[in-house]
Amino acid sequence: MKTRWLMAAVAVALLTMTGDPAVAQGRGHGNQQNRGQEKKAARQFAAQERQAAQQWAQQHRAQPPRGFRRADRLPPRYETRIAPGYVFDAYARQRSYAPPPEMVRTFSPPPPGYRYLVIGGNVVLVDDGYRVQDVIRLQINFGF
Repeated sequence: MKTRWLMAAVAVALLTMTGDPAVAQGRGHGNQQNRGQEKKAARQFAAQERQAAQQWAQQHRAQPPRGFRRADRLPPRYETRIAPGYVFDAYARQRSYAPPPEMVRTFSPPPPGYRYLVIGGNVVLVDDGYRVQDVIRLQINFGF
């Protein structure tokens, strides 16, 4: 009887030490697959914000500020990259600027961890990792 009890205890001990621990798949720390999911659903520009940005661009066409000038145009290969999901590389970060305060005054405040930027005549909402969440493409002639 003692040997059966001893063998059962040894078997349970071995299974406990060699088995894989169960890991929770919830929203806890260390869940790599879901990390950042909350940020992905951040927000997009509202129709009123898009319209306000277009009106602002029309009013400032004669003297566009930094980010909207002819010298601020992006090469075609970068222009097509500015879309939701794109992460700014070093070149894009150098060419991005804070938007004019009178433009973003009409926007809703960005969610925590997000900000508005201007790059190549586009207004973008990016997270702290410079991942583009949404874009307002302004049809600007870049001052000519």
